[in-house]
Amino acid sequence: MALTDAQIERYSRQIIVPHLGGRGQERLLAAKIVIGGDARDIEAPLGYMVGAGVGTIGVRLAGDHNVFDQTIAAMRQLNSDVSVRIADKSFASIDLALAFVSSDATRKIAEEIVSDARASVIARLDAPGKIAVVPDVHDPRVADASMLKKFGTRADAADFIAMLATAEAFKLVAGYSENQSRAIIEFDGYVTRSRVFA
Repeated sequence: MALTDAQIERYSRQIIVPHLGGRGQERLLAAKIVIGGDARDIEAPLGYMVGAGVGTIGVRLAGDHNVFDQTIAAMRQLNSDVSVRIADKSFASIDLALAFVSSDATRKIAEEIVSDARASVIARLDAPGKIAVVPDVHDPRVADASMLKKFGTRADAADFIAMLATAEAFKLVAGYSENQSRAIIEFDGYVTRSRVFA
């Protein structure tokens, strides 16, 4: 899909980023992703992805999604290039799942949405925080057994970890890192460690 003049103007700040360009923006507009978790944890990442021009975004929430309908309506107003809706069972052919684990209920959502996606980013928002970046189809338990274990105490840096996970998801969808390896990024206070896994 070629970018229109209006889209080139709208996304010009992203298009000029080295290794992204117009082709990366076209990938973003053609992408279909699911963001899952608690409403508190997905609101800012959803706004980021809508603003970036990710074409189709499904939302899977823990609990009642009716409280989030107003946020979804606001996201639709933010960017007319993007379709945002609650992701039900008919939401298929997902390019990427972005899951925020902040409770046992959101852990179950992560398991569900990751199993249906071609790539995924899972963020654990307890301490120590972790992000699993998986650029290919997989079983979420393969990433790291601790990614989907019982949730502990919410980390002070949970919002920061959520936005870093969102940036990793953006890079995957845009094709920013063509040869991205599976990685676990761990946060323990001010120390960050990254390791590749098979």
